[in-house]
Amino acid sequence: MDNMFRTAVEASAAGLIMVGADGAIKLMNAEAERMFGYDEGQLIGASIETLVPDQLRASHISHRSGFCQAPSKRSMGVGRDLKAVRRDRSEFPVEIGLTPIQTDDGVAVMAFVVDITARREAEQSIKRYTAELERANEGLARFAYVASHDIQEPLRKIVAFADILTAGVASGNMDDVRYASDVMRESALRARQLVTDLLAFSRSMNSHYDLGAQSVRSAVDGALSNLSQAIQDEQAEISVQIDDFSVLADRTQLTQLIQNIVSNAIKYHRADARPTIDIASRLEPDGARVLSIRDGGVGFEARHAEEIFEPFKRLHTRKEYSGSGIGLAICKTIADRHGWRLVARSTPGVGSQFDIVFASCAPGANSAQASTP
Repeated sequence: MDNMFRTAVEASAAGLIMVGADGAIKLMNAEAERMFGYDEGQLIGASIETLVPDQLRASHISHRSGFCQAPSKRSMGVGRDLKAVRRDRSEFPVEIGLTPIQTDDGVAVMAFVVDITARREAEQSIKRYTAELERANEGLARFAYVASHDIQEPLRKIVAFADILTAGVASGNMDDVRYASDVMRESALRARQLVTDLLAFSRSMNSHYDLGAQSVRSAVDGALSNLSQAIQDEQAEISVQIDDFSVLADRTQLTQLIQNIVSNAIKYHRADARPTIDIASRLEPDGARVLSIRDGGVGFEARHAEEIFEPFKRLHTRKEYSGSGIGLAICKTIADRHGWRLVARSTPGVGSQFDIVFASCAPGANSAQASTP
């Protein structure tokens, strides 16, 4: 029977550990040794607390003592985070079943240990995909409403002024004909720009991202190159002081994100001053990298810090500043899909600052300080 018992224990796909009332490990099958990273027989006689994270050992001793006083079959870790620790001190999530066993030396406990790392990772992936789907659905609903409203505006103008154009042609009133023609042309161009912006927003939401290690400095250079004409036209002063670190990203979308923010900074400058933009990076205490884009422009009130990322949201009239109000919505979508945070803060008349907080950096990043172009 003893041989049959040991054979069954060794054949189990779960990690099996027998522990005495004193907390000493009496038996450990091959799967448990593999799971925890120990050699055969290495932990026999050792305390079961060896496999418990340091911060939980004191409470585990208390729980173990309580269990031994009233032993019964019990499941542990179901529905909550239960951690074990490997030989290399790395922690991993587990589920454990406890079964009391009567032995010649008294009552022992057989622990059935299952490493649920893969399951937890799958659950986290599902949560991320679900959150992204909910965010996409919410954005799509808002997008459809606002887009239809904004597109209807120039179309209504075209229809209304078509009647004026027809009447002007019939009466020979060339002033009305020219006026109606100009309004219709402006409205048609406005509608075309809206469609172009809608397509850009749709691509940011739905296109496949080709992820890889991307140099943030290279993406900044690419964005500034794309904006070179606007920078020259507005005589913008741009300072770049960033470490050349890498992040896991789609290169095109990363460049687009930076480009849209810088483009906004160029556009929304004060009338009495040319645009000034500082692009810098910093390392947060938690290890996160942050790319900061700060300008000395018109700014906005703090209460608008979230709504500026909504599609077609504008804080100024089109006569004051051109555009459809889609650029920052694209930035928010790109950041969200990468798992980054995009934070805006501003003071009216002083300027705005946009921080891209990267969740993690790609390996192999350099730390050479970049110079001002």
